[in-house]
Amino acid sequence: MGDDGPVVSVVIAARDAAVTIGDQLDALARQSVDVPWEVVVCDNGSTDATAAVAESHASALPSLRVVDASAAHGAGGARNIGVEAARGSVVAFCDADDIVDDGWLAGIVAAMRDQDFVGCTWGMSRLNPEHAEGLTMGPTFRLETLPHLAFAGAGAMAVRRDVFLSAGGFDTSLPIGEDTDLSWRIQLAGTPLGEAPQAIVHIRERSELGATLRQWYRYGRAERQLRAKFAHVPAPVGAATPAGQETAGQAAELADSAKRKVRRLFRLRGWRDVAPFLQRQARRAGLRWGRIDRSVRPYDGPGSAHAERAKA
Repeated sequence: MGDDGPVVSVVIAARDAAVTIGDQLDALARQSVDVPWEVVVCDNGSTDATAAVAESHASALPSLRVVDASAAHGAGGARNIGVEAARGSVVAFCDADDIVDDGWLAGIVAAMRDQDFVGCTWGMSRLNPEHAEGLTMGPTFRLETLPHLAFAGAGAMAVRRDVFLSAGGFDTSLPIGEDTDLSWRIQLAGTPLGEAPQAIVHIRERSELGATLRQWYRYGRAERQLRAKFAHVPAPVGAATPAGQETAGQAAELADSAKRKVRRLFRLRGWRDVAPFLQRQARRAGLRWGRIDRSVRPYDGPGSAHAERAKA
């Protein structure tokens, strides 16, 4: 947009995030960029003080708005409401329980000067001390289902608002994996997924074993659901994961290999010492046995067999 409004809208979906959202908003208050921007917090029906904590940061973030997203279905639906309310031509997403690096927004602004859709780098060590200092992942990832299409995490991406709206936003019928789904649909419609490597988001992982295993089971189930949804999108002949890119499964296996080497030198001290192995097994279980929601409509847009037949 022009001088009358923000260029970038930071959209945060939040539900019962009173404990963590303050740290995220403090991190946003430390951003320094040469374009006007705003923050849109989408309160997804919180029963705690999420909205009050967010509103208390209005003095540090004068452009902050809290919008009611209680009617939305999940985080994807809340983000959709945030994008509808956004006034910027670029929408940047981050999560209420993570912390963006001080140069995150500047990295996005720089990357979006010549790109329309980008993923951000994941910083893994700041909020998860069990990881080696400086460990990062991303900015983009791939799955074996459609290895020629990358995806970015929903809490670590930026996109032109018109591109997002043209794609239909996040699919609220998907309980998880809506970020991969959106990434694929945007690319199939003709907009490539690029990278903003200097835009770092410090990711907060689950701290309990049960929650970690449930999360990774859901990741596997999400991929199973996406396989069903995108069954009519053929991968190009000979498509393979490009050099330098990792699939989600490969990333876990690489981490597991490193852990095995460490265990040769040190005794196991807890479940985190075998976390990558457990995560991989939980993901495999979800991929094999996760329930497929048959109400999710198969993708039949650009790049699908249906669209190719229609063109013919």
